[in-house]
Amino acid sequence: MRAQGFRGGYRSVARVLAPWRQHQQGRKRQSATAAVPTPPGPPALTARQMAYSLLRRPEQRTEAEQNQLSQIQQADPLLATLATHVEAFAWLVRERAAERLEPWLEGVLASPWRELKRFAQGLRQDYAAVKAALTWPYSNGPTEGHVNRLKLFKRQMYGRAQLDLLRQRVLYAA
Repeated sequence: MRAQGFRGGYRSVARVLAPWRQHQQGRKRQSATAAVPTPPGPPALTARQMAYSLLRRPEQRTEAEQNQLSQIQQADPLLATLATHVEAFAWLVRERAAERLEPWLEGVLASPWRELKRFAQGLRQDYAAVKAALTWPYSNGPTEGHVNRLKLFKRQMYGRAQLDLLRQRVLYAA
């Protein structure tokens, strides 16, 4: 298939073939009448898609995303608590609500999610910096941008020149 120009992956082929395979299995089980394959439901959310949906502002979610999230939360109460904590943290950071940080940390540390607890413990270890980030209007974003740009130059020039040429390139790019 790739030789003929197909650029998809295993997952997209499996998704297309799933109803056919179900139909074939149904045909083997029922000798007299073949079962008509049911139309496939919406594809399950991957972890990355769910994280993206949870971190988006609720008013910016599509109706399909909102329905999928509510179905997931109704199906599994453990995932519902995870969604609540993640959405609360995203709101806390967006709104810079430093006064809500401590109650959020206590709620997360009481939750059953080990990964989320580890995240909260990391925040608590550097509590002063996190509180300052939520309180003060200053950001180190520009500095991080310059560091990223310098690393890009360094990667592009790897093995091609010495420090003097890298210095010239950085100075002329500014």
